[in-house]
Amino acid sequence: MPTITEPISLLQQTLTEFGVLVVGVTLVITGALLYFRRVRIERPPIGTFNGRDIVILLLFISVLPFLYGYLPYWIITCLLILTFASALYIGYHQVLGPGWTWLGIGLLIGFNYWTSHHLMGTTAGWQLWWAELTILVGLGAISVSNLYVQGGMRLQLVAWLALGLAVYDIIFATLLPLTDQLVAGYLAHPLDPLLGMRFGIDNYGVGLGDLLVYSLFLIACYKAYGAKAARIAYALILVMGAFVTAFIPFLGNFVDTQLDLLIPSQALFGPAAFVCYLWMKRKWGPERTMGQYLASVDAAPAVVPGTPARLAPAPEPASEPASV
Repeated sequence: MPTITEPISLLQQTLTEFGVLVVGVTLVITGALLYFRRVRIERPPIGTFNGRDIVILLLFISVLPFLYGYLPYWIITCLLILTFASALYIGYHQVLGPGWTWLGIGLLIGFNYWTSHHLMGTTAGWQLWWAELTILVGLGAISVSNLYVQGGMRLQLVAWLALGLAVYDIIFATLLPLTDQLVAGYLAHPLDPLLGMRFGIDNYGVGLGDLLVYSLFLIACYKAYGAKAARIAYALILVMGAFVTAFIPFLGNFVDTQLDLLIPSQALFGPAAFVCYLWMKRKWGPERTMGQYLASVDAAPAVVPGTPARLAPAPEPASEPASV
């Protein structure tokens, strides 16, 4: 006789989602900060991030829902393979070496692809699929956030990016509800850019974009103003990105047509992060550049196995502008 699992209450869903968010977000942003303090990532010759780059990034993000909505799944999967492979290789080939890095990338992507096609009929299969995605998405967010911040992205630009994504979330989660269609349509496919877990019949997760913004904000705060700003960033991320996001369903209806809870978390975090940046700027003045950070006492010696020449942080080019 088959076992019938009854739907759980909204309170139970909320508490479970809160637990998943706290654990997942904390692990990823802590990993991003540890990476920032210990590893000097090789920067591609792309110059310094500026406001124009943020506008281009926001435009690219805005176009993605339409591409995902019309492209065949196999093309989306190929794009995601390219995205994850590039992000992971850039972030970890210095630490593990090219050979071990490519082996790890191949195993993570290959296992998730196989799980998506063979083990999705059971709760255990779903949980394995989520665990594989959690590793991929978490490592990807750590790598890309460090590439941006170590490459010159300032806290000012991160704050504007978060505010722009808040507008994006409001539009595509409410006015033009494409987000729920994308999440529901691609769920259980390979390399779905989500971090989370399944319990019973319910899935709980947070998107790669959210994790990337949280990581960017934390390490940009640390680079700009040091540990005191990082502690404030930690608190803001956990309050707005975990607690408020998990419990906001009690204040409004965020249930889609498939009875899934989809919370526009950046609509909550973005404005708070921007106000926090303005407060920090008013309290502590202009933020540090990457070069000024590396020359400060906050910068720990970079440890990159296999590359002894990079143990001492190299100075940042003087052309990087400081926030005004």
